[in-house]
Order: sequence, then structure tokens, then C-alpha cells
Amino acid sequence: MFYCQNCGAKIESAENFCSFCGFSFDNNTESSDKDARIDELEQKIARLEQRQVKKTTSSSFSPWMAILPIGFVAAFLGFFALIIWIVRQ
Repeated sequence: MFYCQNCGAKIESAENFCSFCGFSFDNNTESSDKDARIDELEQKIARLEQRQVKKTTSSSFSPWMAILPIGFVAAFLGFFALIIWIVRQ
């Protein structure tokens, strides 16, 4: 996939002119080099985005996210039970 040098529209590599603005690509080898570089950069960005998604999904849950709230609830109930036990004595 390439981009028109004149208007920036995406075009197929087999076309000789832009279907949006009519710009001719017959004598423009420089634009094909730019388009190839843009495609390469888009592929790199896609790979980086996939890596980022893998990192966020793999590290999104930690066992401490379940253990800490349970520990706080247990400590609160233990403290509450201790206060009741002291008051009844």
C-alpha cells in the first residue's frame, strides 16, 4: 500500500495514478521509496502496539491485588473482636 504524493490518499501499488486526485505516478520513483518507508514504519508501530498489549494483559493481575484486601478485612475484624473481648472482661 502506498500513499499519493499529491493528496496523501492510500492507493494500491499496481495503480499508475491516484484515484482521488488523478496525480500520475509514472515518473515518481521517489514517492514509491517514501511509501515503502512509510509501510515499514507502520509495520514497526503495529508490532510495538502488539508488544504493549501483551505487557498490559500479562501484568494486569497480581496476586497481591487479592491478598491485600483480604488481609485488611481480617485485620479489621480481628481488631474489632479484640475490642469486644476487652469490653466484656
